[in-house]
Amino acid sequence: MEEDRQPIRVAVISPVRVYVQGLAHLMAPAPDVTLAGTASGVDDAADLLERARADVILLDMTGDMAGERGLAALHRLTDLTAVPRVVLGIPDRPAEVVACAEAGIAGYVTNNHDFADLVEILRSATRGEFACQAGVAAGLVSRLAALARERRPTAGPSLTSRELEIVALIESGCSNKEIARLLHIQLTTVKNHVHNILEKLGVRGRDEAVAAVRRHYWSDGPALHLVAGSGRF
Repeated sequence: MEEDRQPIRVAVISPVRVYVQGLAHLMAPAPDVTLAGTASGVDDAADLLERARADVILLDMTGDMAGERGLAALHRLTDLTAVPRVVLGIPDRPAEVVACAEAGIAGYVTNNHDFADLVEILRSATRGEFACQAGVAAGLVSRLAALARERRPTAGPSLTSRELEIVALIESGCSNKEIARLLHIQLTTVKNHVHNILEKLGVRGRDEAVAAVRRHYWSDGPALHLVAGSGRF
């Protein structure tokens, strides 16, 4: 039941002490989240993550941590732990979100979100969902298409960029209807693409198609993973 679910244990990484204190004050009475611990930076996070048993990490990317410095910290954090990482304070624009997605985020919080939004984004991250605006979703899909083009080999099954894009969405669990919505095409068009993909690859199902494309195109794995859902990656 909804009321029986356990609160999310959140580890906060921020150099701004008053911000951390403010979050702790907000989390204290909240039934859905609890503060597992804090660190002033990624370099101090290893010990925190070892003892905190956090369900999700909130990384502050405001102020001095904006831009390239924040991305570098995010990359280090991704190398450090598999705990889902949510970043705070990035603009809700495709370029910024895609850059963070490639660095390993599981969600993001903008300056326009309130505490209730933050809690839901943190919970979505623990479920493996990625909530974003439609424009950001389009940017992520475009980036997938670009990666598919870059990874296209000179030999093997000849799939188009659109077909590779669709396989990437299938690999991430999207249904035909969800693919149609994300790519702004008709459901029948998606079905035709899927049929052509299976024919070209000589396979019988969607899972076999993904496996075949992994062998020929994604030997080192796709850089981005989409999770099925309305506006969710």
